[in-house]
Amino acid sequence: MGQRAWFDDGFDSLQVDALRIMPPRLVVTAAFGALMGQNLGWRVGGGWIAAALISETLTYRVNRNRKFDPTPIASLRRARLFAMFVSSVVWTAMPVFYWSTGNHAFQLLSVVLLATFIIIAQSNSFKSLLATLAFGTLPAIVLLALPTFAGPFLGFQLFSVAAGLLLALAYLALDVKQNVSNAKALRDSQIEQGVQTEQANAANRAKTTFLAMMSHELRTPMNGVLGMAHALTQTSLDSRQASHVDMLIRSGDGLMTILNDILDISKIEAGKLELESIVFDLHELGQRVQDLWSEAASAKGVRLVYDLAAATPQWVTGDPTRLRQIMVNLVSNALKFTSEGEVRLSVRPLYAVSANATLEIAVSDTGLGMTADQQAKLFQSFTQADISTTRKFGGTGLGLAICKQLATLMEGNISVESHAGQGSIFRVELELKVATAPLEEALQVVTVDIAGLHILVVDDNAINQAVARAILESVGATVVAAGDGLDALELLQTEAFDAVLMDVHMPRMGGLEALACLRAGEAGRSDMPVIALTADAMTGVESELLALGFDAVEPKPIKPANLICSIAQVCSSEVKVAPVRRSVTGLRDA
Repeated sequence: MGQRAWFDDGFDSLQVDALRIMPPRLVVTAAFGALMGQNLGWRVGGGWIAAALISETLTYRVNRNRKFDPTPIASLRRARLFAMFVSSVVWTAMPVFYWSTGNHAFQLLSVVLLATFIIIAQSNSFKSLLATLAFGTLPAIVLLALPTFAGPFLGFQLFSVAAGLLLALAYLALDVKQNVSNAKALRDSQIEQGVQTEQANAANRAKTTFLAMMSHELRTPMNGVLGMAHALTQTSLDSRQASHVDMLIRSGDGLMTILNDILDISKIEAGKLELESIVFDLHELGQRVQDLWSEAASAKGVRLVYDLAAATPQWVTGDPTRLRQIMVNLVSNALKFTSEGEVRLSVRPLYAVSANATLEIAVSDTGLGMTADQQAKLFQSFTQADISTTRKFGGTGLGLAICKQLATLMEGNISVESHAGQGSIFRVELELKVATAPLEEALQVVTVDIAGLHILVVDDNAINQAVARAILESVGATVVAAGDGLDALELLQTEAFDAVLMDVHMPRMGGLEALACLRAGEAGRSDMPVIALTADAMTGVESELLALGFDAVEPKPIKPANLICSIAQVCSSEVKVAPVRRSVTGLRDA
């Protein structure tokens, strides 16, 4: 074993740790010195204490103010090794003095002390073979030598003592060897686990990066599809054309649902999905889910029933968006596998403790049902009960996995009860805080007018430019387009605009760099309202962009109403308000 291998174990860390137990070690040193003075004379005791203090001082000096370094300099290593050997010499001297008295009691004490030092050295073998040899070799030699060469034994007694000591030390050496082997295996295992953990973290980071990239790449064309479809709804269409456009929008929304499911799974696995805690109307939440799927159920000839127990609290505190997502996924899944009969959404309280209520949200159906083997696969990502399910019914296999993980995040649970050919019942149990009905407040029906505003649209994608132009020109705004940040800055230097719609990722100069130049006064008004257009949908993107200086953020695919309202808000355009009184439910539109 080379020098590097000898020092690659825990010797240096063990030596540094010696500083932590120095105070009690000094107390023990003083106690043994006093006993030696009492038993062997104060000159011997005082001399031993002086040697012990020199040893402790040396240990302190070679280890003080030094953090553990896996590859310390060779001189420091040699100094630490020398300090440990000096300590071994000092402590081994004590039993030698006791043995030299010839007193049987002191000789017994000498053997006990030497055995103790060897045991202490052996315990170090879990961290460092070098430490064991540096501190334990001398006591082992002395333990063998004193009874053999300086003892009262002759003949067979001498042979028995020497053989016994040799066997004991040999067994101890084997134990040390096994300790070293086990310690090395443990270190190798920890290193391997560290490598595997880092590989897993790297894979997770790569997946997150990939999903962010795919989100951008998929949302960009979807912005063109849905944007143009929404723009078509503002034109004169006959009933057949309007039906086709509506179907186009529904299909696009379906694709966005799949994309959002994939992103939700990624956020949950990365621990980046944050839950809201607001007061909302639980009764209305269930009713909205029924309203959302009633048309689809009717088209299949299936009854969709909303069963709300009378004792169910109306107002609760939680995350209505994610609870709605669970309900929608379960109802959608039930309708997918039910061709006749009914799908029932039930909400009821199980029990209440103090201000909290444990609720059961159940979705039952009269559909295909499942075997026990199929049920075991249900809540795994990208997995469906049977491969034929994907061929016949479609789907990504993410809906139930998201329900499971969302329920867990809400500190609840989800279960299924099903039999092949007899339908299924999915039950979600959640504990929610019961709330009081919020005060009615005046909400505002807002209509905005951005007619006449001069808007600069900055996007490297020609389709995205066309979508923004179609949306804004349909409400009377004028639009100028630029392909990247550099072109935008040139236009801003020569032309007056009321607002800028800025894509974040562009060639030559992206939106972030262009915004920084604009805010620095390098292109017209430094306070120009700038709205970020981004296809990034990962958690925290909006807050980061606002912190960088954007006035608002609009995700892609663009929703025309949201975009127009954002422009009106940042430009302080004329806003017409009509007050209406109603309760605040905390629910968001579907």
